[in-house]
Order: sequence, then C-alpha cells, then structure tokens
Amino acid sequence: MKRSLVAVLCGCAFAMGAVVPASAGTGSGGAHSSAEPVVSGVACIARCAGVDAVQAGSLLRLRGTALGGVRKIVFLGARGTADDVTVRAGRARAKSADVLVPEKATSGPLIAINSDGAQSEAGRAAVSVQTAAAGGGPLDVRVVGRRVFLAAARQAQLDLVARQPLTVAVALVRLNDGAVVQAWPLGSLMPGVLRSVTWDGMIAGVAQPVGRYEFRVFTQGAGAQAAQAVTPLATGAFDLVDHKFPVRGKHAYGTGIAAFGANRGGRSHQGQDVFASCGTPLVAARGGVVKLNQNEADAGNYLVIDGAGTDVDYAYMHLREPSPLKKGAEVLTGQVIGAVGQTGAASGCHLHFEMWSAPGWYTGGEAIDPGPALKLWDAYS
Repeated sequence: MKRSLVAVLCGCAFAMGAVVPASAGTGSGGAHSSAEPVVSGVACIARCAGVDAVQAGSLLRLRGTALGGVRKIVFLGARGTADDVTVRAGRARAKSADVLVPEKATSGPLIAINSDGAQSEAGRAAVSVQTAAAGGGPLDVRVVGRRVFLAAARQAQLDLVARQPLTVAVALVRLNDGAVVQAWPLGSLMPGVLRSVTWDGMIAGVAQPVGRYEFRVFTQGAGAQAAQAVTPLATGAFDLVDHKFPVRGKHAYGTGIAAFGANRGGRSHQGQDVFASCGTPLVAARGGVVKLNQNEADAGNYLVIDGAGTDVDYAYMHLREPSPLKKGAEVLTGQVIGAVGQTGAASGCHLHFEMWSAPGWYTGGEAIDPGPALKLWDAYS
C-alpha cells in the first residue's frame, strides 16, 4: 500500500534523529555562518492526499523566517540516523521554502539547512506517516480554528482538497436557525490542490450573531436550498464569539471596593478590577478604533477603544507603560495593547476595566457593569 504523510505543526520538543552539524556541507573554512533559518510551520500545497495528508511527490511549503538561503531539507524520522532523508530544497524565499516529499521520508520533524550549514531547530514542523486509505471519500476538508473571534486577525477558514475531479459550492449555515448566511461557488476542484474559503464574521459590514456555524460543501448546481435539503459532501463547524478575555495570565477578580458600583468616597466605582502580576500582557477584548490614549492622575496610563460593530467603548486603566497604539489606530480583537501595571491611583498591580454604552466613554454614555461579561469571556478564552 502506498504511504502518505500528514503535515502537522508541533510546538513541543520532539525526540529526533541526529542533527546535521552546522559545519556540514560548507566550504567556508573559518567564515561565520548565516542567520539560522526558523521553520514555524509546514503545509501541503500540491499533489496532496488530503487537507493535512501528503505523499511521496507532494509539494510542501515551509514557512518561517530567514529561509531565503535554504538549500537542503532533512526529514529526520525517528531516533537515530537510519531513516533520515536529505533532499534539495526547491524555491526559497525570505519567509518560505518549498520541497518535494521524497519516497523514503518517514515520520518525524523537518530541519532546513542554508548553503553554509546554518540550520533550523527541529520540532516546530513535522510530518507523520499515514496510509493513503486513511482519508477516504472524494473530498477532505478542515476548519482552521474551531473558535473564531469577531474583529480579529484570524478569520473562519475552510480548507478543501479533492481526491477526484469535483465541481462544488460551499454554503455557510448558522446552526441555531438554519439560515444560509453566505455561499461560495468554487467551481472545479483539481485533485490534490488545496483550496480555501474564509469568512470574517460580517455580512454587508454587519457583525453576525455569535453561535455555532457550519461550512457545508455540495455539488455545484444543487442551489442554496441544498444546505437544508441535500446531504453535503463534507462539513466543518466552528464557534463565532465576540470578545476575548483581556488579561492573558493568572488573575483574580476584585471584590468589595474593587467591584463595579462600589462606593469610592462619594463616587461610584465605574469598572471591575482584575488583579494580575505587573507585566501580564493585556489584549483588546474587542477590536475597534483607539479613541483615547492618555495618562491621568487616578487612571494612570489608560486606553479607550470604540468597539467595532458595537455601541460600546472599552477602557483599560493603570497600564504599566503608555500603550503603543495611537489615537485613531485600528485594533484587532486579541491584539496586545499593553501590560498590567499600577500607574495612577492604583493599589497593587491590576487592570481596571470599564464598558460604556453609546454615545461613549464620558461623552453621554453610561457605565455598564463589566463583571458578568468578563467572566463569560474568561470561561472560553
């Protein structure tokens, strides 16, 4: 039975075969090696056996940095050197390098080697062996990201690879009411060639309701009603969510005078304090546009973001340093905006977080208790 390989990302240490010495294959004598290439991922782009599956002769694309000088790719296999296979790299660019999968490649990490011997670390990108029969069916699909945040950098994405000539269309269905929210008539799929469709969570500029959505692939010509009436060739589901919890580290919710609405000597506490170590990264709970980036005696370094597709302003106070984001800058959900600090009138390291209704923060809006929302975002973020 013909073997195939699955290209997968590996973010952990990997038991590997012997790594080629940095001096191997160079004639540079005492010259310094070039910058070490960094391989952060690998994907099949042609003659694939499936979305993740490759086979001997498949074209892989390694992605990373400092890859322009790559001349060799080593398929390390398991422990030891007996199954290591070294092949010449194809086209190399600054952030990518191509390689054909050799016939004798086996499971294990890949390393990239420059012409002077500088090499990448192993383990960030790997291939694993599978049989071609494991895929099954005329079409293989994969959803990239099972949780998609509105106004974020990563969109919902469906990857497709046909194992035989097919003419297809993709429908996106909202599962809570069965509505078809968007469709893509992809036309002909060539066997072994990766195709993708993406969705940003918006329709005509309007953010869609959070919930579970499903890509459904049909034979083209079945019509939009196929999403409800015809069994699809393949499906892939994901959850659309609207916010990300802003404190990206160990944290605790403030109570008493640190909670929303607490009496602060004749004034009401208009936010929720979330305690965390100084320096803990902070991200935008919702993308949007920076409304204010200032420093004030009580708030310290603070940032206000007008949430994209919402009627809400989001305020982040006591940042360790001023946020690098300028007024008017566009921000994505989950983008780093600063770090937890204790600037201004802060007792201990914490984020003071506020949410304000339209028309906005201290411009006619009203403060909203952010506690319930924070705990909801915290549960899935």
